[in-house]
Amino acid sequence: MPNSPPLVLLIEDEEDIRDAVSTLLEMEGFQVAQCVHGEDAWAWLGSNPCPDLVLLDLMMPVMDGQSFLSRLAQERMLEGVPIVVLSGSPFQPAGAVAYLRKPVSVNQLMEMVGRFLPSPGAGPEEPPTS
Repeated sequence: MPNSPPLVLLIEDEEDIRDAVSTLLEMEGFQVAQCVHGEDAWAWLGSNPCPDLVLLDLMMPVMDGQSFLSRLAQERMLEGVPIVVLSGSPFQPAGAVAYLRKPVSVNQLMEMVGRFLPSPGAGPEEPPTS
């Protein structure tokens, strides 16, 4: 779909955090797909377009973030898609391009997203009016 806003895949088991981050990103014009754990995200990836960015929690039930990253590497999926870890865990795992430690401020989150994705309102999609 031409000119569609960037798609962010948010993988987070805590509903309050998932809803807050999703709402914030949607208010900024991004599309957001929400998954509650790695297995949920894996199923989502099988039937949806490739996301432009992944925001990944590490400590989740069913399939945690580290296992999800390992499976992505094994299956060679999402190569070239930036994966940013959002976690209370004190380390950045292999496979992630960046790490934000929870709690994350709105400014920190939007600055990090902006490093990897263009603002949905930016760009020369519309010609200037005279």
